[in-house]
Amino acid sequence: MNQTARVMFLPALTAFAILVSGCTPSNNTASPESSAAAESAKPTEAAGTEKVKLRMTTWSTADSYEMQKSVLDSYMKEHPSVEITFESVPDNYDQKLLAQFAISDAPDIIMVGDTHIPVFSENGGLADLSSLVDGANGVDPGDFYEDIVNYGKYKDKLYAMPKDWSNMAILYNKKLFDEAKIPYPQAGWTWDELYETAKKLTKREGGKTTQWGFKLPATDQRRVQPLVLAYSDGIVSPDGTTYNGYMNSPGVVTALQWLSDAYHKDEIMPSSTDTDSFKGIDMFGAGKVAMDFNGRWPIEDYVKDPNMEFGTVSLPVGPNGANNFVFYGGWSIYEKSEHKEAAWDVIKYMTTRGGAEVFGDFGFVAYKPVADEKGQATDINYKSFTDDIPNTKIMPDMIDVDYPKSGKPAFTEALEKILLSETDVKQVLDEAAAAADKAKK
Repeated sequence: MNQTARVMFLPALTAFAILVSGCTPSNNTASPESSAAAESAKPTEAAGTEKVKLRMTTWSTADSYEMQKSVLDSYMKEHPSVEITFESVPDNYDQKLLAQFAISDAPDIIMVGDTHIPVFSENGGLADLSSLVDGANGVDPGDFYEDIVNYGKYKDKLYAMPKDWSNMAILYNKKLFDEAKIPYPQAGWTWDELYETAKKLTKREGGKTTQWGFKLPATDQRRVQPLVLAYSDGIVSPDGTTYNGYMNSPGVVTALQWLSDAYHKDEIMPSSTDTDSFKGIDMFGAGKVAMDFNGRWPIEDYVKDPNMEFGTVSLPVGPNGANNFVFYGGWSIYEKSEHKEAAWDVIKYMTTRGGAEVFGDFGFVAYKPVADEKGQATDINYKSFTDDIPNTKIMPDMIDVDYPKSGKPAFTEALEKILLSETDVKQVLDEAAAAADKAKK
């Protein structure tokens, strides 16, 4: 069974954020969605006798927190019978919530990243939203990007609805391509073509590299996954129980040999030492890297830079096709909340027009009516991201609930060894697979 197979959408939903780290003006025209939101509020408003009090939590701080709070303030202004206490927990977010689950005292609404969902749901913290999204106050599944919504699923249950998200693309410096008389990359290109292009764009002077063809944070186990999946079925079995035979499969060996050669044989990618020498300077923005594996986050700054000429293209494909992943932020409901219907109405507001019009100015949203207004599918700099949504795959940390203590440390250590010096990639991965399986026992 191929772990890259797309998860099926929920029955009626049939079928998002980054976020753990950060894009046309807002359209405030009255719409069917806003009318529907007003209608959905009526049962709550009708009670009228006493306010529904909800608790809500996020790890966001500063501007991001204030942006989320502004949406909640708008909701409460439209729904005076609902009072929301909004708490920021920037440190030890996971641990605090797990402790709250253990004593049955967690907030009604919880901001989650996709990696939270398996752990929180297995610990009884998250409610399945299926009946709410399919109910009378539900949403139209056609209004959302299916593959982004799927990032809120675990074991075929929907535990979160998307706030915002970003997948990956290749950003390329047009000036450097023009100087080298190399055509700009096009969608459908391959990882081998990227490699050969990067070789042509790498410059050396006096035995020292002064310009690199490509940059990928290759010790980041998640960012390496599209390359791995281009050549394999992934590093863990589809049921999340086994790493041996997957993490050390011939395809994964091929992918990481590609990476090793890029660092050591042809030196087309900057090492960690090279990167550190720039002391935090954006190497792509400074013209020291010709192609950058990145999300949406830096694009607005590049657009504002008069000296920056860049383009974006979807990730390359491999023998196993096209593959991408998403950094996702979403909203969940506490399993033991006494106000699930009211909490859902807030989440519906936050993930449709009420929140998407705000969040869509700073990130990609999954709600298509607003996404289209923001130009996600048409803007020359964003289209490559949106076009690649159907190639979104579920990551290992969403398949194996033990991944943080099993596959992740083992695979990360393997990447570090491979990038430190030329080594036997197969042997390193054999050891990593054995370590990952041992950690699961």
